[in-house]
Amino acid sequence: MARFTEDKLELFITGFLILSLAFLAINFNPQIATILIIFIVFSGFMYIYLPARITHNSNPKNTLTSIGWGVGGVVVIVLVGFFLTTAFQGFLNVTAEPTLASIRNSGFSSLAVEEVIVAEKIGNFAVGTKSQPIFSQSAILTIFTFGILIAAVETRMLGRAMEWLSVIFSVNLDKPNIKIYAIFFLLSSLFVWYHADAKGVINNVALMLTFVFAFISLEMIRRTKELEAATYLHMFNNLWYIIPAVQGRLIQAQTIGG
Repeated sequence: MARFTEDKLELFITGFLILSLAFLAINFNPQIATILIIFIVFSGFMYIYLPARITHNSNPKNTLTSIGWGVGGVVVIVLVGFFLTTAFQGFLNVTAEPTLASIRNSGFSSLAVEEVIVAEKIGNFAVGTKSQPIFSQSAILTIFTFGILIAAVETRMLGRAMEWLSVIFSVNLDKPNIKIYAIFFLLSSLFVWYHADAKGVINNVALMLTFVFAFISLEMIRRTKELEAATYLHMFNNLWYIIPAVQGRLIQAQTIGG
């Protein structure tokens, strides 16, 4: 554990994530929490035994810059989404002209919140079931889990996996090269597979944007040599979708409940 104690911020973030996930496993959604706990354990293992150069915040004074990177990343993803869904409408089975709302709702549905949490919220509200964990219908925990925790854990896993593979295959991350982008392609493809298999996402636009999102996140981590900017990108990306989705579903649930 000496590697962790050298970076107190890394220790604090890891501890916070583990405690939060343990709480969610008992009180919110054990399936999601279990998957994320596995991710954080693996990323922690890679951090200790690499040893990792990429930490959450290698430059403590660049948080505002990192936030700017995150906002810019979301803009880039949306623009790429517009371009690809317009250029490949037939291949992606897009039947209407893409709009900002359709890009957000289709692309960010890779969160799978509809299937995993919010849909259950409506069903539970309507039938009054009490078999779910005590906070399974919490809108705040839904937003916290999908908007913050998933973003933090998945970003750390991507960053650690990138650095781990670069060490195994002796790839220099400091300058762009074909080996780096081969690693990006592999990890982005695995990220798509994870969303398609574990989360049951079948929307072509969502899976395409998931690949683009992972690729941009990895490049952001490589360029900044830290996880902070890519974590903000992931959080902004998820929150942009999850907050209005939860609001809409809560209104629908209240309507169903009379």
